[in-house]
Amino acid sequence: MSKQATIGSSSIGALLGLSPWASPWDVWSRMHGLTKSKGTFSTARGHILEPAIGAHYAKMNGVSIEKGPEYEEDPIIGPEPWMHARHDFTVTAPGPAKWLLEVKSTRKFDHKWGKSGSSNVPPYYMAQCIWQMAVLDVDRCDLAAFATISDEYRCYRINRNKELEDKIVGLARDWYKKHIEGGAPPEIDGSDGCGQSLAIIFRQESKDFIEPTEEHMVMAKELLDIRERYSTLSAEKGEIENRLKNEIGSSYGIAGVAIWTESKARNKFDRKTFESDNPDLAKKYTTKTEPTRTFRFQYTGESNE
Repeated sequence: MSKQATIGSSSIGALLGLSPWASPWDVWSRMHGLTKSKGTFSTARGHILEPAIGAHYAKMNGVSIEKGPEYEEDPIIGPEPWMHARHDFTVTAPGPAKWLLEVKSTRKFDHKWGKSGSSNVPPYYMAQCIWQMAVLDVDRCDLAAFATISDEYRCYRINRNKELEDKIVGLARDWYKKHIEGGAPPEIDGSDGCGQSLAIIFRQESKDFIEPTEEHMVMAKELLDIRERYSTLSAEKGEIENRLKNEIGSSYGIAGVAIWTESKARNKFDRKTFESDNPDLAKKYTTKTEPTRTFRFQYTGESNE
């Protein structure tokens, strides 16, 4: 079974609806080969800082650590063949004791993070640690985290909770049977992953319209109302933000309220001029993207009759 056909610790939070970055649709589309994982600046930052944070943890706790499988390597398969994990480190302490170490970097510790030494971590990271303990059959997973803005290090200890673990594994098992083995897509939601997957599943085959049903009109009226309220709220949001900027003036910010930073000037590539001056070279390095679909809402609330 390939790594894409199994559920890993980085996917369990999204599958359970706990992740702020991904949805069940992202997991489903990737496991069915419709989309691929994309790296972000945040993941790149994490890969860069991971060895240093791990080394600091080992020094602070007087233990040794061993790197877990890299992404390109085969994962560790769990007690059921559809479960896998790639833990960051295995920790070895004096004596026979061993446990797992998960390393995270964040910009700042918000309300989702508890005090160092506790087990209070964001739920999507908690799910990840629980999944790793289930796959590797280990009773402890520490989480070492570093906040780059505040330059602060915290460490958390998560002990195995078999009852909670069984619930999560059970939910994942049911999801896997229905959506991966059975192939059924997840419920429609508002995530980008859902929209992107639908655009891949439903390629445009004609320019014909379908006749609106009563259900279509109900959804259209709901969306029109939401868009109007969103427009009003966006304008109010912009006004308050600008009033705060006016109060900040040339200062860095208002303590505990907001900051208003100045970005450095960036070099911008003038593609139009480059293509005009070097048409052959531009053509050589131009690639085509996959076709997609653009949604444009046309309903105005007025009768079409």
